[in-house]
Amino acid sequence: MVIGVVAMGILMATPFAGTMVRRSATLGAVSSVRTTLAAARLQSVKTGAVVVVVVSKNANNGIHMLTFRDKADLAATSANDGNMVQDTGEPTLAQMDVGSSVHLWKRGGTKDQLSTSAPFDGYSINGALDTSLTHRVVFLPTGGIQLPQNSNSGTPQPVSPEGRGIYFADAAGKNFLRVTVVSSIASEARVDKYETGRGYVSSGWGWQ
Repeated sequence: MVIGVVAMGILMATPFAGTMVRRSATLGAVSSVRTTLAAARLQSVKTGAVVVVVVSKNANNGIHMLTFRDKADLAATSANDGNMVQDTGEPTLAQMDVGSSVHLWKRGGTKDQLSTSAPFDGYSINGALDTSLTHRVVFLPTGGIQLPQNSNSGTPQPVSPEGRGIYFADAAGKNFLRVTVVSSIASEARVDKYETGRGYVSSGWGWQ
């Protein structure tokens, strides 16, 4: 009888424990992504240089974020200065990997598909649009960001599944989130979560 009661207790607790594990991993990812973006913004304001955060996948299909200082708005010494690409002499400021329990994943998209999961794509260089500049958040010394120009990188409106952001989910595909920078003026990161029937919303979350 005692064994039966204990077994029943374990069975009842298992779904709750799974929810808590997924929630903890996802919130940890949110914190890591927001901290990386906030640190890049601060560096840009403090140094008077453009600072770029590039989002990619690591060898384990986890989220990798690399932050470097571009030479734009400093004394230009090369034609490559300000091209939003890390050239020789442009220092890496930080690198961060989000835990393997969280994957780049946009709701309705494909798991681990970078092209749809980090749409900060397309930037103007000397008046010409360069569509090869993808998956990067470009912070300006003014405290804002340079707006990406590809059509998939529009401003994510409330209840919209589209627009620029870093989209990720837990490995089970139960909880989908987006960290985005909405304004080009005040580049604070906003966190949205996908809720069935509501889309990505910034409040009123539930956890699965």
